[in-house]
Amino acid sequence: MSLGRLVVIEGPDLGVEFPIPNAGGEIGRGDGSAVQLSDLAVSRRHCSVESRGGTVTLVDAGSRNRTVVNGASISEHALVAGDEIHIGKTRLAYLPPDEADGPGQRVARPSRVTMEIGSGELLREVRASVASIGDQRAQRHLAAIARLGDALRSAHEREPAARIACEVAVGALEADRAFLLIPDAAGRLVPVGSAIASDDPDGAHYEVSDVFDRVVQERKAIAFEPAAGESGRTSLAAPLSGADGEPSMGLLLVDRRPGREGATWDPIDLMAAGCISHLVSAALEGVRARSELARENRELHEKLGGGWDFVGQSPAARRVLEFVGKVGPSDATVLLGGESGSGKEMVSRAIHKASRRADQPFIAVNCAALTETLLESELFGHEKGAFTGATERKLGRFELADKGTLFLDEVGELSLNCQTKFLRVLEEQVFERVGGQRPIRTDVRVVAATNRDLADMVRRGQFREDLYYRLSVIHTVVPPLRARPEDIPVLAHHFLERLRNQVPRRIEGFADRALRALSSHPWPGNVRELRNAVEHAIVLGSGTHIDIDALPPHIAAAGSGTSTVPPTPAAGLRVPPGHGQPVAVAPGAAASLPPRVTMPPAPYPPAQPVAVPAPPAPVAPAAPSPPKSLRELEREGIIAALESTGGNKAQAAQVLQIDRSTLYKKIKDYGIEV
Repeated sequence: MSLGRLVVIEGPDLGVEFPIPNAGGEIGRGDGSAVQLSDLAVSRRHCSVESRGGTVTLVDAGSRNRTVVNGASISEHALVAGDEIHIGKTRLAYLPPDEADGPGQRVARPSRVTMEIGSGELLREVRASVASIGDQRAQRHLAAIARLGDALRSAHEREPAARIACEVAVGALEADRAFLLIPDAAGRLVPVGSAIASDDPDGAHYEVSDVFDRVVQERKAIAFEPAAGESGRTSLAAPLSGADGEPSMGLLLVDRRPGREGATWDPIDLMAAGCISHLVSAALEGVRARSELARENRELHEKLGGGWDFVGQSPAARRVLEFVGKVGPSDATVLLGGESGSGKEMVSRAIHKASRRADQPFIAVNCAALTETLLESELFGHEKGAFTGATERKLGRFELADKGTLFLDEVGELSLNCQTKFLRVLEEQVFERVGGQRPIRTDVRVVAATNRDLADMVRRGQFREDLYYRLSVIHTVVPPLRARPEDIPVLAHHFLERLRNQVPRRIEGFADRALRALSSHPWPGNVRELRNAVEHAIVLGSGTHIDIDALPPHIAAAGSGTSTVPPTPAAGLRVPPGHGQPVAVAPGAAASLPPRVTMPPAPYPPAQPVAVPAPPAPVAPAAPSPPKSLRELEREGIIAALESTGGNKAQAAQVLQIDRSTLYKKIKDYGIEV
């Protein structure tokens, strides 16, 4: 028993019926509402239904959006049969408990079934039904159309759909051959599917007719035969119609051998060919649309950070994948070390995909790209009015990653204040938004990554020791690309497959000498540099294969045996020992460098010095300079970039290929005066 029903007669929930409980209840979008609507124009608690002394009363909840009954705003209203309630963009009709039908209800009238057929029985029924038709062609045509529709339903690629269409056309029209012709990149009509009688003497060879252009351009089905004095086949050609306003996609060509009985065509044959071509056109358009949607979905997935997996077949890569397989199913915190660009984020995504959280969010945060204030807001979120510009409440990355994985890139850039808050969240999985007081509990797995030596930062007091041990429950180092040279061709083809759609031309692969050049380069920028090099070659290259001249000059030089030094962006650049790309050195900057920090031995050998042709005249070798720490080299690079741009920080950030906010932070950390 209930207080009646509310039936949606207009709005997003059209046709839905809501029984009203005996105790009454709220109407709105909020969870727990007795009548929960999806209309966004309805308040969370818009109004309520109450039982008062035998009457059902509608009570407005005081929302800014009014409650209207039968065209008049109400604060309270005793409902009777047929009352129309208007809230937001939704109209509901009230039906009392004893009302069988009401506004918006459709009464089902009794009917007598005269015939029924299941979709799976269609082909059998067609064969049986057309047997009574005197015209055998009608039997063939009807059966062929039924067969074609059934077969095209499961054809998700162009070639299978084309082959099925040709087979059906040969059977329906008693033809010897059928071809589905589609324009190639040069505009020539080429077959993508065919059906040929086994005893046909000409096989797959067909004559190109001047009629083809008319069929495609005028969208007409045309029957034709050889000109007077010429020998050949009698043929039918029907256009494959494109979408509205678009040119034809090609044509269906059907022919018969000369001299055979019934070699000529008549209007019924021409109409049948046209019907088949229309069905095939719709199927091919569906295949094209699905392919386009799949491509757009893949590109969107990649733009949002997905779609780039850790790829490799070398022993070093297999060890990483074995590590992923072991740690993925657990919820343990993982710390990934390794050089910049070595693929730490790819490994973290692989860990997420291998975990029980694979269907939940993967949220990435670049700790180096945000200031301390913004980083706290990004991680933990903020309440409306928490600070200037906080015009509305914002969910933090921790909250967004609930039940999923949070990836903290460049975790070594966290300030000590943020480290303290972050440690508490890691241990208790509880935090408060900036400006908030309500504790929020989450279930988040953390994967962190850094290219810095956190143990050394702990010794220097720049990183909390307890946080370091909390992060490094499981710790591994992602190998640099030079430690797995066997993976360079594999990765190059992987990136080519993902990026080739940026240009309209067809790209099939790499020329041999281009692959040799890629394999010869030391890749100081690791996988990221390789990806950028492949993208450079795709955009600037020509032809169906990427050749060596399409690669960046310093990489192409590696394949030809000449200098592999990249173009110098500014004066005062040199190649320090053990590094594969130039590092900026500002005149007189050595005196202002901070004390050298000894770095622990790298788990992989440094990139080998690049070969530079000797100058014409012999010169005395310079005294070897002492090795420098990563901080010294980075500081020198920032100084040189600022000098080369006249102190313009925005341009310097572009030269260094880092975010402007990251550059500001590093200028402050290194004490560089601009």
